[in-house]
Amino acid sequence: MPPVQRIILRPPAPWLVALVAAAQAWVLWPLFTPDMTAYLIPWLETIRDAGVANAFARPFSNYMPSYLYLLALVSPLTAWLDPMSVIKLLSVAGTVALALAMHRLLGALGVAQRAHWAALVIALPSVAFNALLMGQCDAIYVAACLMAVAMAVERRHIAMFVWCGVAVAFKAQAVLVAPFFLAIAIQRRVPLVQWLAAPAALLALMAPALLAGWPPADLATIYFRQAGTFSNDIARNAPNIWSLAGMIAPEFAPRLFGLALAAALGAAAWFIAKMQVVRFDNAGLVGMAALAGLLTAGLLPRMHERYFLLADMLILAFAIARGTRSAFALAALVQIGSFAAITGYLGLGAPMVALGTACMIAATWIAARPLAMPNANDNPPTGRNPGPAVLRGGFRYDIEQRLSFRGSGE
Repeated sequence: MPPVQRIILRPPAPWLVALVAAAQAWVLWPLFTPDMTAYLIPWLETIRDAGVANAFARPFSNYMPSYLYLLALVSPLTAWLDPMSVIKLLSVAGTVALALAMHRLLGALGVAQRAHWAALVIALPSVAFNALLMGQCDAIYVAACLMAVAMAVERRHIAMFVWCGVAVAFKAQAVLVAPFFLAIAIQRRVPLVQWLAAPAALLALMAPALLAGWPPADLATIYFRQAGTFSNDIARNAPNIWSLAGMIAPEFAPRLFGLALAAALGAAAWFIAKMQVVRFDNAGLVGMAALAGLLTAGLLPRMHERYFLLADMLILAFAIARGTRSAFALAALVQIGSFAAITGYLGLGAPMVALGTACMIAATWIAARPLAMPNANDNPPTGRNPGPAVLRGGFRYDIEQRLSFRGSGE
């Protein structure tokens, strides 16, 4: 089989990235979604009117305090700007943090021109719509997850777990990539005491709210209450198979919750087990982190259209590091799937969500092929590297470049 050929692909010119980002900001800034008026603006106004100390003395949000601290930090800007603009400015700052985290991850992967590649993040449609239209803080938790993956690549495991804790402190969706970190920690036999860095970081970020008087029981149950939101839906415009089920049988689909949860847990267990056998180079590790996000978001119930943003960023980092046509094609497939689902949420409806679902299922299948091609009995391999995964003739996916296997010099 001929070797995989890297392509010489230069990052987009900075002026072009800036132009696209500015055009998106000009179009999207005046627009907003219902979440802005129902949740984000009232939270900001509560902090502004009550003062920081008094606001955090009692629960006023279904988000963790970590994001609310940042709202408090920018609340003085409401003296000059309308609340929506203040919230969107915070989201833009989160996007900048995401670009910096991408730069750090690409640095860990030894990518040239990583500053120009990282800047590309701010112009991606899924990122722009998340920040400039929805005013969401997803970029912040994704940035923390990228930092955690960078630490995993560099084998700095305490820092890896710290960043995991930071990510969870902002959004529960950070657990979508948890199978990857569990697989790494088990594979490398990371001491259990180092695992405690994650809950320690989470508790440290909760401490200011606790000291201000926020009830500990409320903090401990925020994510459980979030999970009960939209409990009548199997999926909320997410580009996954459960959205298709909801389109086909809307009355019956919510009854599939148990099946969906079991499928996701089973896939996570399969992923962790396979990661103990197969070895990847650094770029391949990032690809596996992306696969973890694709599997969990693709199989868990009650996912939303925004929950694939983490996989978007990880698969982009993998493609940049690998530098092959098929890797960039995979990244484009994930980006199209993610953006299609967002447009479905914004009013284009079920056809766009279905398109996004098709893209995500195809991308997940391709990404999983390197793990799904072990020796027949799953015993330690003999050192033979299977051929690259194939979607169909001529389309080669280069996530693997496996280095070695347990029992063959590892």
